[in-house]
Amino acid sequence: MKHIGCLCLFIALSGCDQQENVQMPVFDLVDQHKMMALVNEHNWTLVDVRSSDWFNGWPSDNTGVGGHIPGARNFDLNWLLNESHELNKVTERLFQSKRMRKAPGIVIYGSDQYEAQILADWLVAEQGFENSDIRIFPFGFSGWLKSGGDVETMPSYTRLVPPVWLEKQMQKPQPPVILDVSYGSGIRYRLTHIPQAVHVDTSWIESRPLWNVVPENELQQTLKHLGISQNKQVVVYGQDMTAAARMVSVLDAMGVNDVRLLNGGLKAWIEQDNAVQSGWVTPEPVETFGAAEFKDVWVDTERVKAILNNDSEHLISVRSWREFTGENSGYSYINAKGRIPGAVWGHSGTDPYSMQDYINPDGTLREIRDIAAYWQQLSPTEETVMAFYCGTGWRASLSWFAARLLGYENARIYDGGWMEWSSDPRRPREAG
Repeated sequence: MKHIGCLCLFIALSGCDQQENVQMPVFDLVDQHKMMALVNEHNWTLVDVRSSDWFNGWPSDNTGVGGHIPGARNFDLNWLLNESHELNKVTERLFQSKRMRKAPGIVIYGSDQYEAQILADWLVAEQGFENSDIRIFPFGFSGWLKSGGDVETMPSYTRLVPPVWLEKQMQKPQPPVILDVSYGSGIRYRLTHIPQAVHVDTSWIESRPLWNVVPENELQQTLKHLGISQNKQVVVYGQDMTAAARMVSVLDAMGVNDVRLLNGGLKAWIEQDNAVQSGWVTPEPVETFGAAEFKDVWVDTERVKAILNNDSEHLISVRSWREFTGENSGYSYINAKGRIPGAVWGHSGTDPYSMQDYINPDGTLREIRDIAAYWQQLSPTEETVMAFYCGTGWRASLSWFAARLLGYENARIYDGGWMEWSSDPRRPREAG
């Protein structure tokens, strides 16, 4: 597991100011039969501490098999390497979405017993859990595989790629087009970006005053300039997963056949000790984009009104709770407060520029079971229309992408979002 040596050192050093003879907690070990009995018959929560990429479905280094034990929840051990004050901001959100507080107990597994022990120690020492309510499956994921256990993966996990996959693709004779997405002239890009990546300013794909996506013909010209045609493989990343997801929605709408999102973005790439470069990469334009038709990704205001009048279709707000309830508008350039009447809250983050309910502490996408729970009250099927909105489209694009991973092909983005809806005082609003 990446950085596991650093994490072990961190755990060891954190106890240096304690008495030398203090013993670490002892946890009961369980075999496979006991583990599954606790989970299935007694409603304990099963926690996988391995990399979220391995958990999702990508092959791990030591087993060559990806995925996780069915029903497991992911709590990547490397999240503990974050600054404690940053980690503390999201731990309770993580515990709540993964049922780690409310469950009768927790069973932990990793690649081996030692990894599971580290999380167990942290839960007891730092988070107030009782060691009597924690069990460890010492044989780990490899032991589960050797016993013939089934494996569960995230649907469509190949669209959410880890850095190791991208690094291998870059070595091929025809590497993917790599897009580094951010707003503005690309100052950060000029300082640090993935080799071969070309910069995309989001103002090329959306425009004032409402920051809606520009017309199809303008998008096509931009994509051709970036070297993208319908049949090119494209990998998108950014320092911000929401900006990258915004670009993914554009590529999907334009019918590009193979579009991937780099899980964790630039931060994940750097943390895997991959090479970066500075300067500017000039794209190689293509003459022909292809005969793709504009796909249904976005909905306009009139369609939103129809959704609100249809009990089988749903408008989902992924603005922060303070925005949703009308405590603030979220943006300096949006004066109106409140929400669209009839919209349901689909969780988000603490402010307009974060999405802790959708993004892990290391910047990777939350496990799909976490995200799916936010819409559970709607009882959606694969055919259900769910239109996501935020302020101007970035956060909604990430929730839309997660919904597509889950197989909701009728997931949509209300492109105008709160900015467009609230721009007309005749449209209703509500707060509270």
